[in-house]
Amino acid sequence: MSLSLRRRLLLTLIPITAVVWLLSAYTSYRDTQHEVEELFDAQMAQTARTLLSVAGHELMELTGAPLENTHIHFGGSDQLDIDGHKYEYKLAYQLWQQPENRLLMRSFTAPEEPLTDKPNGYNTRQIRGEPWRVFSLLDRDSGFQVQVGEAMAIREELTNAVALRTGLPLLIALPLLALFISVGVTRTLSPLKQLARVIARRDPNNLEAVAEQNVPQEISPLVEALNRLFTRLSRAFENERRFTADAAHELRTPLAALKVQAQVARRSHDEAEREQALSNLLEGVDRAAHLVEQLLILARIDPQNSPAVQQRLDLGKLAEEAVIHAAGQATAKQIELTLDRCPDPRILGIAEGITILLRNLLENAIRYTPQGGRVQIAIEQEDAQHTTLRIADSGPGIPAQKREKIFERFYRLAGQQTSGSGLGLSIVKRIAELNHAELTLDDSPLGGLEVRVRFLREQG
Repeated sequence: MSLSLRRRLLLTLIPITAVVWLLSAYTSYRDTQHEVEELFDAQMAQTARTLLSVAGHELMELTGAPLENTHIHFGGSDQLDIDGHKYEYKLAYQLWQQPENRLLMRSFTAPEEPLTDKPNGYNTRQIRGEPWRVFSLLDRDSGFQVQVGEAMAIREELTNAVALRTGLPLLIALPLLALFISVGVTRTLSPLKQLARVIARRDPNNLEAVAEQNVPQEISPLVEALNRLFTRLSRAFENERRFTADAAHELRTPLAALKVQAQVARRSHDEAEREQALSNLLEGVDRAAHLVEQLLILARIDPQNSPAVQQRLDLGKLAEEAVIHAAGQATAKQIELTLDRCPDPRILGIAEGITILLRNLLENAIRYTPQGGRVQIAIEQEDAQHTTLRIADSGPGIPAQKREKIFERFYRLAGQQTSGSGLGLSIVKRIAELNHAELTLDDSPLGGLEVRVRFLREQG
């Protein structure tokens, strides 16, 4: 079972938001760490310069002795009867006399060995088993060198404190943000749920278009597609209802006639009368079978989902097979049946459909052509893109004003002596549409009707 759209959005947006939050928090932490280091480095440099500027004066006042004999502590906690700051034990200062490398002054937190071996600048090293940041400043005129040390733990503690105070509100806001995203996604998707409820409450027979008012722009294509689908379904259902009604009406008459002929044959005591009734019964069965066959063909090719896989076809070969199939019917009526084909009658089409088209056109032409008439089939290459099929007969033809109606189902011209199902040309028209062919009716040079089908020609 696939995930709902809401859940997919939440599973996408919330992790992305969390990742962006984590990246932002990490970037903020790194920036805070960098700024803290810059601040402490600046303080160390300022402290060193201050100590260096007053070093000589302070030494003379504290000792009253020459500088070369001075080696004292300053700032010791054992010298003051007050509590110091917690960071006090993480700071150290030294004053050296160079180039003798003699220690003149140091804080009680500083070791007796140099904090750094660099004459000037910053350095990071291990002191008493922990990392320290050290700054050294040498006055080459007086020979005094100040070394200021600071434990890295001070910086890390301050960085963590700043990051925690900054990030804690954001951390608390993260689940609130997830909640707001969830509520926002739910409200944003509410039109989809509303549309689903509207369609779910619909009667199965209600194929009217869905109202498009107040529909978000992103859902509008879906609603338009649904409305197009409803329109096609409505048209298809209407066609099915009309087809079913027409088929029931058309089948009722031949079936009633079959029943009458069967009753006549059953009650008849005269052999000749019985034979005539049975002959009429067989003709009626043939007509009914032909009607049922045409109905089945129409039902198979009429739906819009009919398979329409076109392929390369030899129209001449298909026409020859149709002529062979219709030869018996033509011979029975002494009709001259001829086929004239161009050298390369290639087309693009659906083989089964075009076979049915050829047989229906030939059967129609032979059925309505009088005894001893003519039916001509011609295949011509019209141009580089098209091949045309022409079937002409010497029958009564169709008046020009009725040629459009002749393609309607079960339509038959009034006054015709020949009976038919009224489906042949309707089937031909549908097959022509499926094969993207043009179908036209015209007067035949033989005096009857000429049917022209213009096919797309296979290239290459």
